[in-house]
Amino acid sequence: MNERFWTKSYDPGLADLDQSAWETTYVDAVKPIFSKFPDKAALAFLGVEVSFKDLDIYANRFADMLIVNGFEKGDVVGINLPNIPEYVVAWLGTMRAGCVV
Repeated sequence: MNERFWTKSYDPGLADLDQSAWETTYVDAVKPIFSKFPDKAALAFLGVEVSFKDLDIYANRFADMLIVNGFEKGDVVGINLPNIPEYVVAWLGTMRAGCVV
């Protein structure tokens, strides 16, 4: 049995993507954006913009708060907020702490 049966339908010369390029976390995948565009707007809400630099700071503070309060990698964090910038801060901070939203 061919383990990669889906390759039978590929066009000639087409190959699978290198899996190592996709074996990363979201936090690691977007990390370069925070250093490349620190002063650009990451979020805009009701006329207020949050830069990548500020989002980075706020998300790290949230992650630190979780860790100080005993949360560990793999713990589940429920976020009960509407679609406001604080939700993004909590979501990203949770992921940075290694927890699951």
